[in-house]
Amino acid sequence: MAPFGDQLRRAVAANEDAPRVWSAGVCALVGIGVGSGIAAAVGLQDAALPAGFVAALAGVGGALVPRSWTRQVAVPAGIAVAVAPPLALLGEGRPWVACVLAAAVFAIGTLAQADAPTGSLVGALGSTAYVLSVGMALVRDVSLWHALWAGVIGLGTAALVTAGTRAVRGWLVRHRGAAPGPELPRLPGSFATRLGASMSSAAHDWRSHPFARLAVRRVLVLAPLVAILEAWRDPVALYSLIVAFSVTQPLAGDTLERVLARTAGVIGAIIVTVALSVVAPDWVVALFAVLAMVTGLAYLLRSPFVTALGTTVLTVATGVLAGTSTAAGGRLLATLAGGAVGVLATLLVPAPPATTGAPQPS
Repeated sequence: MAPFGDQLRRAVAANEDAPRVWSAGVCALVGIGVGSGIAAAVGLQDAALPAGFVAALAGVGGALVPRSWTRQVAVPAGIAVAVAPPLALLGEGRPWVACVLAAAVFAIGTLAQADAPTGSLVGALGSTAYVLSVGMALVRDVSLWHALWAGVIGLGTAALVTAGTRAVRGWLVRHRGAAPGPELPRLPGSFATRLGASMSSAAHDWRSHPFARLAVRRVLVLAPLVAILEAWRDPVALYSLIVAFSVTQPLAGDTLERVLARTAGVIGAIIVTVALSVVAPDWVVALFAVLAMVTGLAYLLRSPFVTALGTTVLTVATGVLAGTSTAAGGRLLATLAGGAVGVLATLLVPAPPATTGAPQPS
């Protein structure tokens, strides 16, 4: 294992090579605003936030995918994100049902990541949306039908935002001389065929396959945690689940790297936001929180440190503007607890030595 200093430097380093990072952030910001606004305008105020998150996550997926891959990548990813809230709400108030649903989502979503690039994006976005939706079901009273409509509104908004982003990108290429992004060849075969083959291969080789091992960890440790949260309904414990899900990786070193990145991002967000609130007026703090959130969503699936830093600022700023430190303290406590759960899951299902060079899931 690399020295602690090297681990920390790798944990906080962003992957600058990924294309369309900032257009993904713009998609996320516009998606949250438009999706939430439409839901509120049609009388679904309780589902406005879920609709916005569906639009943001699906919009990010659309912004990252080349045009030739839209049908086989962006569309399945959007559908996976859209059905996440109804699945999460089906287990609301029923811990055992929630545990079984979580186990199924974690197993299918993680095994799907064995197919690159289709399943990687579909599985990662779908599973992440499910975990976020569990939180919405725990801390908000949202009816099942409202959640279904939130998914529909969010998915439709994401499609419009993605189309608009591509239209703007095309206009810049034609009239401003901007360099067009690389257009990759179409994916061979069908999405269902490739996904089925990759998931079957991972399941049959479950002792050594990295994604199968990750699925076992999430099912054994995190699915029961969903049941506990359904019975407990504590927001701090809820965010611990989100952290534990995101940091758990096939290799112990990769998990530790994610834990360091997440913890560093949360601590950095608390320090920066509190310091800014001391010297700047409230409107500056609020604007900074929005910009930080866009940055965090732009680096979704790329840099755990930047994502944690950007998205945590919004939570901390809300507490600061309300005159309380509860949000900051709870977020830090939940990050530490979730990181500990992720390390425990990794240690309970250790990796065989032969998989050291295996690819890392998102």
